[in-house]
Amino acid sequence: MKAAFTLAALSGSLVAAGDYFGVISARSASPIHLLPMNAGRGRIYLGGTADTFCPDSVASAGGCPPTTGETNFLVGNAATGTLVMGAEVPGGQYVYIDTCGAVKYTVAHSGTIPEGATQTGWSVTQGASFGTLNWKGGLMACNEDNTWFVYGVQTDSPVPDTCLTFDALTSNQTEPDAWQYTTA
Repeated sequence: MKAAFTLAALSGSLVAAGDYFGVISARSASPIHLLPMNAGRGRIYLGGTADTFCPDSVASAGGCPPTTGETNFLVGNAATGTLVMGAEVPGGQYVYIDTCGAVKYTVAHSGTIPEGATQTGWSVTQGASFGTLNWKGGLMACNEDNTWFVYGVQTDSPVPDTCLTFDALTSNQTEPDAWQYTTA
């Protein structure tokens, strides 16, 4: 897989630790309403629990964050609209949208994304009691083998019949929820 570019240069623009947030989907009267947005095996999906990992060497030193089973995120760089996983792993894990529209994230210790993928276009709007995570074209969940995988809506393609658009509601979190999120 060719790398389009490396995201390590953006890591200096990460927000403060208090700016972690969790996400739930909002689509009334649907099977995805109020499901948490989670990470595992390199993909972002609705429902279930997050797939996380903390190495024994870090765990034995008491360095693994408490894990609730839900995924936390951070705005990476507000000026360019990047999104980062709420993980403590050195080098971080970055969110991107692949050429098919699937929302994915990088392996631990690497900011490399596939050629043609995009990482920009994300923003968070904070309201009085909750916020909203936005991607420039919107977000949708598509049912694939009983898992609702998250996709970025492509402005030049209609939403498939097997997919549902949704609002991504955010809630503030105080710390990361994983050492790293799994990619395999």
